Amino acid sequence: MIELTTTGDSALIRVHGNLDATTAPDLRDALCWAVDRHPGVVVDLAGSPRVDPAGLGVLIRAHGRAKHRGGVLCLVAPSRFVLTVLHTMHVDGVFPIFDECMTALRWVRAETSASAAGASVLNSR
Repeated sequence: MIELTTTGDSALIRVHGNLDATTAPDLRDALCWAVDRHPGVVVDLAGSPRVDPAGLGVLIRAHGRAKHRGGVLCLVAPSRFVLTVLHTMHVDGVFPIFDECMTALRWVRAETSASAAGASVLNSR
């Protein structure tokens, strides 16, 4: 199950259950919606003990989409298994990873505020 909530300029997506070919389409839809509307997206994986290639692909594509739009996407509380998969696939350095949602949301807000401030300085020239 995928749960999406929004707070200001940030979106929080919670994944409940394995992130696999069964849940990947719902996560893809939620991430596309969130990335298109919010510069900061937090994906809480505390309820997701496993990830397969379909799930990993959705996360990687969403990260690229967020980056292309000038946003950020981070992960929260990935399991040891998920961390191992990220490391094995050499994408563990791609995602900012946090232990808890509140810390991740504060980081996302700071990052998107800094990006917005930099953009407004550039636009005023």
